[in-house]
Amino acid sequence: MQARIYVADDEPLVLNALVKRLSQGLHQVQAFKSGDELLAAVEKNVPDLILLDVKMPGRTGIEILEVIRKKTRDAVVVMMTAYGTVEEAVEAMKLGAYDFLIKAVDLSAVEPVVARALEHVRRGR
Repeated sequence: MQARIYVADDEPLVLNALVKRLSQGLHQVQAFKSGDELLAAVEKNVPDLILLDVKMPGRTGIEILEVIRKKTRDAVVVMMTAYGTVEEAVEAMKLGAYDFLIKAVDLSAVEPVVARALEHVRRGR
């Protein structure tokens, strides 16, 4: 299944690495440098999967997740952070996040979560 994946992260190196890695799986991957850019895109077209950084300038990833969930339940959202707390993870899951990842230097840790999330999409969420 070719999936549409949106990735939002304010760190260019992380964003580019994730997009490059996920694009190798023949998915359509779009990068966003802010939550507001992501929201504008979601308004036009809801993707299958969103990888969303928790710590971004302006609105936080948690705030962006809240807005996304008010608009749609169709997108599977995986939250990511380098500096996560248990409280943030619990809040994200309560708001409907599919998973909560601690960003790692080794991007191979992201792939199993993406695969599980896309399997969830294939089974009809």
